[in-house]
Amino acid sequence: MNETDLGGSNRFNDMINRAAQPVPAARRPASAAAGGLVLAGVDDSPISSVAADHAAIEAGLHGWALRLLTVRRTADDDAGETVLRRLAERVRANYPEVPVTSRFAVGAHPARLLLAEGADADLLVVGHRHGTTITALGRSVADRVVRGHRGPVLVVRMPGWPVGPGFGTRPLVVAVDGSPPASVAMDFAYAEARARGCQVVALHIVGERMDLARRLETRQGVAVRHRILAGDPLAALVEESGRAAAVVVGRVPRDLFARTALDSAARVLPQRALCPVFVVG
Repeated sequence: MNETDLGGSNRFNDMINRAAQPVPAARRPASAAAGGLVLAGVDDSPISSVAADHAAIEAGLHGWALRLLTVRRTADDDAGETVLRRLAERVRANYPEVPVTSRFAVGAHPARLLLAEGADADLLVVGHRHGTTITALGRSVADRVVRGHRGPVLVVRMPGWPVGPGFGTRPLVVAVDGSPPASVAMDFAYAEARARGCQVVALHIVGERMDLARRLETRQGVAVRHRILAGDPLAALVEESGRAAAVVVGRVPRDLFARTALDSAARVLPQRALCPVFVVG
């Protein structure tokens, strides 16, 4: 069985390359209607531009609309309108098939406003900053959104953007330990991989037989490579994120007694990963 044949056409690679090499307007498709919604929380930090790109790509892959939301403490903050205008123009230039709108919100609690605005969104996207600078969205907005939202969240944390050649062809990595959240993560990874046209690497944390190691199979039309993860789950996932287009983890259960060995790693991974992280379930 040929691995490249299983991957199909990689739409994600085609779209992500537009951020680095925009397609001339005459060659772009006309805008199309969308049936779902991606909501991206943005501010004037560099990571918000990266988050907006990823949000636009997800909207384009799934045929959804994109809404950009910025939260400011006062209504007369001109920087907020400037950010929204700049990022919306960027999306329209690189991803004209994605319908994009923007909203300026005023409040002292960005995470609460983002959660309220995105309660019915199909995907929430937020950047996770590097270093210690506090942005307009706040230091821990991404962490609070991950904990507070019931649906999928994409936390975008990347050391550099645009990325070099080959990033778009990387697989999705999903962490598996046999728990219900991990099962949800696996199903999400299959659906996302079908939309992207990429492979899935399933990292089995605990409780799986060793004969899964390096086995290649096809599930739901997606090529899946199984691997056994040895050692500390967080360290291994961070290392693996350097070879992934994104990592998918299940949301940590609120019930302390229901948590597994993977949960502590899943909770911290969005803060340390070298690629975007989907938190689902």
